Amino acid sequence: MLEVDNISINFGGLRALDDVSFSVDEAEVVGLIGPNGAGKTTMMNIICGIYKPTDGRIFFEGEDITGMPPHKICHRGISRTYQIPQPFYAMTALANVVTSVLNGKKRPNMCLSDAGLEASYYLEFVGLFSKRDELASNLNLYELRMLELARALATTPKLLLLDEAMAGLNPVESEKALEMIWSAQEQFGITLLWIEHVMKIIMKAAKRIVVLQYGKKIAEGPPEQIANDPRIIEAYLGGAH
Repeated sequence: MLEVDNISINFGGLRALDDVSFSVDEAEVVGLIGPNGAGKTTMMNIICGIYKPTDGRIFFEGEDITGMPPHKICHRGISRTYQIPQPFYAMTALANVVTSVLNGKKRPNMCLSDAGLEASYYLEFVGLFSKRDELASNLNLYELRMLELARALATTPKLLLLDEAMAGLNPVESEKALEMIWSAQEQFGITLLWIEHVMKIIMKAAKRIVVLQYGKKIAEGPPEQIANDPRIIEAYLGGAH
């Protein structure tokens, strides 16, 4: 489904990604991990069109989408969440999801009332229907994470990019969020590329993990292999440990 082919990007004199390649198959859950500054979110930004790579290509369902504007990539079926939730804080939860419905890949002529009904469905799915008339600014962090998920799902993606969906959540909230993401994958048939620092969660969720360090891919494999790789242990904990 997704092919990342020899991607590199420079920011001035900094090479943030250096010749990174990996793929994501349909219906797969792939984890993307690495220490802070490894280039994970930069890779997400390239895939969804926020950044254009210095070198390399991105292919989605066989189409070269490298450097394509974000809204066109969204229309092709790629959506994302953010490490720091980015709703429209002065709008209600319902209005936030309506904007996603109207900008999704199959809704060029949908009327506002129909978009409201569909948005309500996604809010109900993530457990926020009772908060539909609340301003996003009044939601707590867990609720904002669920609003991010609802907004992403409302664009009807085939591939969902999750950027640290568990950041700031306590263990109970993290497990609840994981169950919600699993339910979304099953119900909507989506594929996941997932950045996560909570190793307990990503090792449980992903079938395959790609590891970045200093902009380079240093490992790829199933969770049990990655968890016992000395390079990964050193990257996260340091050689002394």
